[in-house]
Amino acid sequence: MNNPLVRLVLIALLLLTVVFPFAGLAPLMLIVLGFGICWFLWSLVQAFFTADVEGDNNKAGLKSSRGES
Repeated sequence: MNNPLVRLVLIALLLLTVVFPFAGLAPLMLIVLGFGICWFLWSLVQAFFTADVEGDNNKAGLKSSRGES
């Protein structure tokens, strides 16, 4: 077991046996990642280009700090 090449091969095989069962989930995780990125970008587009987010404090029930009513 003093041979570094044998030790390296055994560690690589051990890592493969631990990681290999999860390799089937990689395509599913790529799909989930793609949908997550699309959802994030669509939220940004909606926030920038819709009139729903105007920053009108009166609708939110907030009072002005400058003494205006």
